Amino acid sequence: MIRVDLAKELAKYLPWEPKVGDLTMVYGELGEEIIEPIILRHLKEKKIVLSLREVGDLVWLPRLSMLLYELKIRSAKGYTLNYEKATDQWFYKDDEIETCAGSPEDAAALALLSKLEKKGLG
Repeated sequence: MIRVDLAKELAKYLPWEPKVGDLTMVYGELGEEIIEPIILRHLKEKKIVLSLREVGDLVWLPRLSMLLYELKIRSAKGYTLNYEKATDQWFYKDDEIETCAGSPEDAAALALLSKLEKKGLG
């Protein structure tokens, strides 16, 4: 799962349309982190985000597939995302950027954030 600080930074650049299966994190009244998936019931009741926002500040946690899709459309020659056992790190590389992190989501998020910041899309 992506780090919350990276998710907050990406939210400055990427619009989000909530879908079933997405994860959100809210901070409760006591400051506790509550991870909530968007479920079919939320969609049917038209309460996808509204019910979660009532609990506190909402942070969308994009899935790896969503991050990789955003990277794919911004990479001219494709990319690689590999795990290196010796260092216990995930490495993302494309024609412009190389990043590494402890999870594939964080490696992809760091690369995407770098691309978005370079383009000044915020």
